[in-house]
Amino acid sequence: MNNFEAVVLLSPEISSKVKSSSLENLQKIINEKSVNIIANEDWGLRDLSYKIDHFSKAFYNFFQIEIDGNNLESIKKILNQDENFIRHLFVRVDKHQELPTKLNNEKK
Repeated sequence: MNNFEAVVLLSPEISSKVKSSSLENLQKIINEKSVNIIANEDWGLRDLSYKIDHFSKAFYNFFQIEIDGNNLESIKKILNQDENFIRHLFVRVDKHQELPTKLNNEKK
């Protein structure tokens, strides 16, 4: 099992109910793949550095997970197929950073 930190960006046009549902589905899929979610943070609605599609803002969510590389590819594939997720990034780390993160403490 490898340590990963992930950031997923959700469309700013979705309702809070749809956002919660999408994140619950993601966590359900992650748990089905026998992945350990260590922690997650909701960073809220933030400006993007550049436009993605036609969006200049997105809802950011941060996850710390332990996962096998084979399962990671299947999770990425599922994220690519869901229209509510506009971007995702998984970064392998040796050790997870302490929470709360700096972005979580900033004004949203």
